[in-house]
Amino acid sequence: MNSSTDFQKSKNIIENKEIQNGETEGKMQLTDIRELIEHAEAIVFDIGNVLIAFAWEEYIQSLGFDEETCEHVADAMFRNKDWDAGDSGLVTTQEWLNLFIENDPAYETQIRYTFENFGKSIVPYEFTRPWTMGLRQKKSLYFLSNYSEEMFRQSKEQLDFLGYFNGGVFSWEEKCMKPDDEIYRILLKRYHLVPEKCVFFDDRIENVEGARRAGMKAVLFHTDIPLQLLKY
Repeated sequence: MNSSTDFQKSKNIIENKEIQNGETEGKMQLTDIRELIEHAEAIVFDIGNVLIAFAWEEYIQSLGFDEETCEHVADAMFRNKDWDAGDSGLVTTQEWLNLFIENDPAYETQIRYTFENFGKSIVPYEFTRPWTMGLRQKKSLYFLSNYSEEMFRQSKEQLDFLGYFNGGVFSWEEKCMKPDDEIYRILLKRYHLVPEKCVFFDDRIENVEGARRAGMKAVLFHTDIPLQLLKY
């Protein structure tokens, strides 16, 4: 696996001064995002690719497999629709592993080996602590994440910053996932949050739209956002 420092350097390159929020939304200016935060009582974060990098490609490459094997393992696991089965919480860890093996039985040994330590693919961004700790001084912080129990078990150390959050919801615990409307309702009800007073950050447009259906303000996330907010 590439060192976290090298990986972060590649992630932290800023090429644009404006915040790009995808073709469907156009561009949201930094001032607009800052204003949303200023008027919010609670900030809600997705975790993967928002507070941490899901660096599964670098992880596979670190295992010493040849290129063909890396592709087979990636297709059987990380690129496969069965990845969501773990996040859903509707299968056991062993059942989840079995699904991956069934996708490419010839690579069972390599799939098992990859599965044993895939928590190493979780790499916190360098901006995560300064950004969230700065927000914590004035706002309540929550997370809402599609995440599997096994991945959490393997990556708890990297997620230790969640310890100073006010709370949050993992999909595997609730047996439902974003963008299902129910998981947003669970978060809002459990923590007595006023939707209009929440700002939600997620890197997937369907999850952003789900938050908006729940009445929350929502921003399609890009790593430029915290970097620029911290800069200015």
